[in-house]
Amino acid sequence: MLNQNVKNPARENKVIAVTLGDPQGIGPEVIAKSLAAYSPACSLVLVGARRFFPARNIRVIKNVGEIKTGETAFLETGDGPAGTDVSFSWVKVAVELALRGDVQALVTAPVNKNKWLDSGLPYRGHTDFLATVAKDGAPAMFFWSPGLKVALFTHHIALRDVFAQINREKISIFVRLVDAELQRLFRQEFTYLLSGLNPHAGENGHLGKEEIDVIIPAMSDLREQVQMAGIYPPDVVFAKARAMKSAVVIAWTHDQGLIPFKLLQAGNGVQLTLGLPFVRTSPLHGTAYDIAGQGIADPASMLAAIRLAESLLR
Repeated sequence: MLNQNVKNPARENKVIAVTLGDPQGIGPEVIAKSLAAYSPACSLVLVGARRFFPARNIRVIKNVGEIKTGETAFLETGDGPAGTDVSFSWVKVAVELALRGDVQALVTAPVNKNKWLDSGLPYRGHTDFLATVAKDGAPAMFFWSPGLKVALFTHHIALRDVFAQINREKISIFVRLVDAELQRLFRQEFTYLLSGLNPHAGENGHLGKEEIDVIIPAMSDLREQVQMAGIYPPDVVFAKARAMKSAVVIAWTHDQGLIPFKLLQAGNGVQLTLGLPFVRTSPLHGTAYDIAGQGIADPASMLAAIRLAESLLR
């Protein structure tokens, strides 16, 4: 567990930490391209080893206190402890900066989950690690774009384990967490559409009873606390949400939520982790080893992640 109690005084200059991600992936490239296309009003501090970053006109600093208002600077942290995946060491440094109040937001470039596990880490990626500093239990994976918004009830677990998680109380707690966090961050109300778990949302119990026995009762529990539009079949709910204003789909599994989201919003979609004591965003894509080093990676999602992080600090 990281120390959340050591906090520096709040600074007027808002700072976003951007971690390089896996240096063999496209993270450094899409960060450099994003910075060439956009100059945020707040300060950016890049966290990693300088030799992996392609842009050379960035000042290197020794601590975040040196950064100037509106400046983009590079915090050289080296490769971290021997035996630990280098991308994890950079994320750990950035999280510690956020917990101390030195930075107010994190934007994380993609990492390789297998490298983390193979190096002995107990985390399957950013979200598992961020759970150690979440305010109330595990953080929620939320996906934002102008045209579609999706929250994942489960994420990095096997499909066969999902049904054991479909619990009336857990659903109520999850939706209330998502709603409270979105209202806090965006300062507006949202309407929630629950996806069916089974085909045709169970077809009145003929294709599965989870909707009748668990999901609909949980929705009834929530109606007086959050705005609920209803439960819809999985092949309908995303189109329904796109036609509404400020709608959020609650998807039950990783792929149920992310296949349509990435198909429809890959260019401007962003992951936003809810339930943390700081803002954290990331692009939708992974390390993309197949195109790394070729200079052809699309920076759109990384740029959207930086823009969203900055907008949430205002």
